[in-house]
Amino acid sequence: MKTRTIFLALCLSAFFGTLRAEGFARPESENYIKGVEALNEGDPATAYKYLNAEIAENPDNGYAHCYMALICNCCGDVKLALSALCSSLELLPEEDAEYRSFAHYSRGVLLTGLKQWDSARSDLNEAIRLNPSDTENYKARASLFIETADYEKSLDDVQKVLELDSEADVSDLVLRLMAEAPSSEFVDRVSAAFRMMDRAELR
Repeated sequence: MKTRTIFLALCLSAFFGTLRAEGFARPESENYIKGVEALNEGDPATAYKYLNAEIAENPDNGYAHCYMALICNCCGDVKLALSALCSSLELLPEEDAEYRSFAHYSRGVLLTGLKQWDSARSDLNEAIRLNPSDTENYKARASLFIETADYEKSLDDVQKVLELDSEADVSDLVLRLMAEAPSSEFVDRVSAAFRMMDRAELR
């Protein structure tokens, strides 16, 4: 349920972007545009209708497959969501680093929920490589590192998030690290990260 909630938030986050970017064209078909707009408006049923029609007409639209994955996961069909993300990554243009990063991130989050740690880590590493300025990538990997008891790397990612955005919300990650801290020295380091976040909120 938590993973589905995370993905629903993503659906509403307006990850629409521009239709054209850096020498390549993103889809402009009516069904695709209406599907993404419905998704961003919090209407997955309507989004499904339009995106399903888009995939039927244009099966090579990797962008549509990427958004369809979010809808499938929101509806509780993780297997179908993973299949859609794999299709998306086969079809998205290599030069569209932003969307490819988003697809790897999305698959990494799903695989983390399924406890497929190595595959999830690989996807999140690739998401970060493709889009190193996106704090959500680091937050997702930090969560994975907590799940696998790699607390040092998790803290490194939390600190990277705050370097990129001093106002980023990492409170859940910080609290989880504090609860599972392996030593008092580590608690002090996590506390320092938490104070950094507090100072940002006071500005």
